[in-house]
Amino acid sequence: MTALWDTSVVSRLQPDGLVQEYVMGRSIVGDPVRVAAVSLLEVTYGYQRRIRDPRFRALLAWFTRLATADAFHAVPFDGRAALVAGRIRAETPHPPATRRHDPRSKTMRQAAWLLDIQIGATAYAAGLDVATENRRDFETVAGALGRLFPCAEALAVVEPPV
Repeated sequence: MTALWDTSVVSRLQPDGLVQEYVMGRSIVGDPVRVAAVSLLEVTYGYQRRIRDPRFRALLAWFTRLATADAFHAVPFDGRAALVAGRIRAETPHPPATRRHDPRSKTMRQAAWLLDIQIGATAYAAGLDVATENRRDFETVAGALGRLFPCAEALAVVEPPV
């Protein structure tokens, strides 16, 4: 099955990097990589926060060109995904506990968890797997989906292709 790339995979994109070559190759053959629109938000936010640094200003300009040049198929967080996400959030309102120290504030961890829920719900509503390096959070989302929709096909959490 085709996978929706989450933020952890999209954020590995670098100009002239291996992941960019993969993305461009898929685009050329008419099968663009599917990316959660929420992931585009997260990556853009990360670059914009550091916009005073010329490196991040250049990365933001490059990423914007890439994202608007049909290199990706941005899968929207639509009404169906919102209905699924609301149920997941009620089922699992807090992010899974982590074994290592997370330097982010509780508010930022909660915000990131809500975005992960939206990405998982987007994939589920679109009939896609999730390609991620953040397996713990998305396996928690998949577990909630399994409890909420036991007769439906499960959300698969897969390794990134590159």
